[in-house]
Amino acid sequence: MPRRKPRKTFPARAVVVLAALALLAFGAVQSFQLWRSDRGQVLAARWMGRGGDARLTQLVSRRLHAGLESAHIPRDSISESAPAATDSAGPARARWRVGLPPGASLFQANYAVTHALDEAGVEVLDGRERYGRAGEAQVVLRVGAGGRTTHQIVLARMPAPTLEEADTQARLALVIFGLGEDPALAASFLGLSAPFAVSLPPATPNSPALFKSARAHGREVLLQVPLEPINYPQVNPGPGTILVTMKPSQITALLRKYLDQARPVAGVANHMGSLATQDMTVMGAVYRELHRQRLPFLHVTPVPGAVCKPLAADLGVVYEEPDAVIDYEARGPKSALLERRWKDVLDGARARGHSVVLLRASELTRTFLPKALDPKRLKGVNIVPLSSILRRPAS
Repeated sequence: MPRRKPRKTFPARAVVVLAALALLAFGAVQSFQLWRSDRGQVLAARWMGRGGDARLTQLVSRRLHAGLESAHIPRDSISESAPAATDSAGPARARWRVGLPPGASLFQANYAVTHALDEAGVEVLDGRERYGRAGEAQVVLRVGAGGRTTHQIVLARMPAPTLEEADTQARLALVIFGLGEDPALAASFLGLSAPFAVSLPPATPNSPALFKSARAHGREVLLQVPLEPINYPQVNPGPGTILVTMKPSQITALLRKYLDQARPVAGVANHMGSLATQDMTVMGAVYRELHRQRLPFLHVTPVPGAVCKPLAADLGVVYEEPDAVIDYEARGPKSALLERRWKDVLDGARARGHSVVLLRASELTRTFLPKALDPKRLKGVNIVPLSSILRRPAS
């Protein structure tokens, strides 16, 4: 009988070395991921001692914004000022006041902020409840890391207006559109310290940068989806247009791509679409995706044959139309026409109690906005986030 060749065995030392190398590689990957995360950067800032206070404050600010965004609180509601109080951990480097509308949950806002901070290793050093001078309920938080205070946050919920006040206070959500056509103009609008949402297209070369900048400035976004108009392509809403010749699966995939690029969004609006909005197949595909993602549809300048409103009711999609679209008046060199139209818009908001108004971006409107939104001129009209007027479908 032939002798069997001895089976080669792998040296035990090599196995140990390979296992050790694998563990080291795994540890290096985990360490790198930790270093890149907010938690790792917070730890690094803590190790720097007092020299890392500025970096630590910046990191905590970022986590606070993330927590407030998860609670659907727009950045327009946040005001920052120098802190007046000190404590045993030293003065806070930043003091934030976050205004919440009547009926908002202080508990939920507090939880969202605390949870976002905890994920990055930031501590709530102290918390208490109180009432402000105007009778508003407040939660005051002192936060930081390593025993060092970075922020004092005041979550303030305004009391509900009396019946007399409610009768005289109208709500108006302002949406600026036309920003996709001029990146420089868009940047100048997004940096304004005025409360408004922006309507942005999803498929232009500038779209990714516009969505990113809108998020960075805390602007609510209305996704402006291009739909096929009559006489397309002579009349063209731009790249990425949803056409009536597309299959429902193509429309769904395209809309889902646009929503993923733009999110978070307050709602979806049409850009043109005089033909597509009359097509049951097109709007059915659009609405099924909006229903799945629980988003409202704002129908801008509907044509007589549009199927959007009755179809929305059938498919369980919240349907709205803007109360005013200010376009022609915003294109001129002088503000006289714009002034008159804005006065009519305010009168209409007071009569209805609430309004959604679209205003074209232009050099004229950029200089006009600060004066138009002066509280003395508004006289009983409150400028509010778009999401507070656009209803969302029930889950």
